[in-house]
Amino acid sequence: MLPKFRHHIPTIRGVLTLEEGLGIFLRLNFRKMTETPVELQMPSGVALRGDLRFDVTHLAKGRKLPLLIVCHGFKAFKDWGPFPAIGRRFAEAGFASFVFNFSHNGIGPEPRKFSERDKFYKNTVSLELTDVEELVDAVIAGKVGAGAVDPARIGIVGHSRGGGVAIVAACERESIKAVAGWSTVGRFDRYSETMKARWRMQGYLGSNSSKSSDPFRIGPALLDDIEANAKRLDLEEAVRRLKKPLLLVHGSADIPVPLDEASRLFEVSDKSMTKLVVLEGAGHMYGARHPYSHPAPVLEHVIEITTEWFTHHL
Repeated sequence: MLPKFRHHIPTIRGVLTLEEGLGIFLRLNFRKMTETPVELQMPSGVALRGDLRFDVTHLAKGRKLPLLIVCHGFKAFKDWGPFPAIGRRFAEAGFASFVFNFSHNGIGPEPRKFSERDKFYKNTVSLELTDVEELVDAVIAGKVGAGAVDPARIGIVGHSRGGGVAIVAACERESIKAVAGWSTVGRFDRYSETMKARWRMQGYLGSNSSKSSDPFRIGPALLDDIEANAKRLDLEEAVRRLKKPLLLVHGSADIPVPLDEASRLFEVSDKSMTKLVVLEGAGHMYGARHPYSHPAPVLEHVIEITTEWFTHHL
């Protein structure tokens, strides 16, 4: 039996204590949140777009802020559902946050429009890793967050496939000091041999969106990348070699990425530096939806767990 931290899902209470109400009032009325759009050019010639957020009241304490890089998952984007709120919550907690679109995720200059299907078709895990590497280099060079961000304290958070990218990036880059994976995939190769054969035969793999019958077409470059770079993209091996603080948060009712995948990663990890939190009954997105019109209690709990983790390790 793996030693896990099992959390019961919090419920919404109808009454706040005076202390809780005062805390909310102060956050809403006295914080000074800055949200700055950033655009970086990638080696492939395309743009990486993200939003840098931090609360200047934390910066005013005379010390630069640790940075949390937030990686979205497959078919998500920086303005999808709760991601802007996640960036703000991290900023309120005393971090600078950078929530960004992977350069080939299909979202162009219009932040909520899937307008770059050709880039989505060509996307690979290795391209996403290059995006993170270039972003980290830009932070170190002072091109992102100069004057506000401490480049010696960089953490990375990833959801689903983005969690896998975050783990490999943290394994490869010394500048990334700690990592958190939310509903993280345990492997990038998630395709049956039958699916792979059909994928190569027709030249793409279709994946319908929830609001359209027009499929997202995934080109064979993703499959080629996973097979050609199997050693680099072996997530269990990356966790074995990580030697950095690793937080894994996973719902017991996650259907797209079953809990067993997080359990296997935890099993091969350095237990002195790794924590696996299992949320009983939680799904893949912790109750969050798009649009994110009101807070999801489970996701808020995940953010609190993650904030405490990075506060301790950065």
